[in-house]
Amino acid sequence: MPIFEISLLARVTWNLHSLNNEGTIGNVTEPRTVVLANGVKTDGISGEMLKHIHAFYVWLLTEDKSYFCEACQKFHPQKADRNREVKRSDSPEKAMDKAVASCVLCDLHGFLVQKPTISRPSTIEFGWALGLPAKTHRGIHIHARHSMEGRPAEEAESREEDIDEKVAEEKETEVTAQMIYHRPTRSGVYAIVSVFQPWRIGLNEINYRYVINEDERKFRYQLGLNAYKASFMRTDGAMVSTRLPHTENIEGIIVISERNFPSPVISPMDEFFDKILEEIVKRNNGLQIRRFSNLSQLNLLLDDLMKEELFKLNMP
Repeated sequence: MPIFEISLLARVTWNLHSLNNEGTIGNVTEPRTVVLANGVKTDGISGEMLKHIHAFYVWLLTEDKSYFCEACQKFHPQKADRNREVKRSDSPEKAMDKAVASCVLCDLHGFLVQKPTISRPSTIEFGWALGLPAKTHRGIHIHARHSMEGRPAEEAESREEDIDEKVAEEKETEVTAQMIYHRPTRSGVYAIVSVFQPWRIGLNEINYRYVINEDERKFRYQLGLNAYKASFMRTDGAMVSTRLPHTENIEGIIVISERNFPSPVISPMDEFFDKILEEIVKRNNGLQIRRFSNLSQLNLLLDDLMKEELFKLNMP
């Protein structure tokens, strides 16, 4: 079957993580807070964070970095805007051809070029990961950074009459080396929505011509699916050096569109999202549902999808 679009709709349980935060005020790091349509506040992880994780794995899983443009070889955020061949192009169509053909990451994750002015939307989209309000919990924990350098000053503090300039400097060092700070930790079940559009891989969306062959399109498609696998097998992101998420489970649905019709997205925030999707699929030809109840099953489904062919536009 040709793959037009894929929707991944899941509930993932992450324990004791701090993947995304608002910022730091003083010595306190504030976690992300979002407000739902019903006015309820809940925990959130931005789509930017999830997309960055996926893009990183696209880069990491590609052993031969010559598949990337000069900027993307170093995982630079400007992407095609630093591609000299693109910027030397004398028309937007040629610039888009070169940008899409020369770089897997630019093709899959999109880019913006200032001159000539062209843009390519990403073929991979993420919404916010939203904590189910009744199943999300937060905590703020206090930590301290210590330094052995401060100990001589402590010992000298009891002998005030002997404190000289050198000891005063040691005391100042102690103050700067020791720091009290507060970090958030969250646990909960998160609703995730993502869309992958394989039909757009290798497509110049100015003249609507494919600029790479089918084998190359298939390679990039499989790479995108493998990056999904890696993203959930080892979720990277903010503060993972000390708050690596305990991934407990993931369950959900993959919706596959086999024709030029969008794969539907119903949020797993809805308790009955799977039932709604089943009804939609029954009434629309060319849609399929595949369920998974753990990470292993999700990986098997993605492996199966890698074997399929890609939908291709038939342009006159």
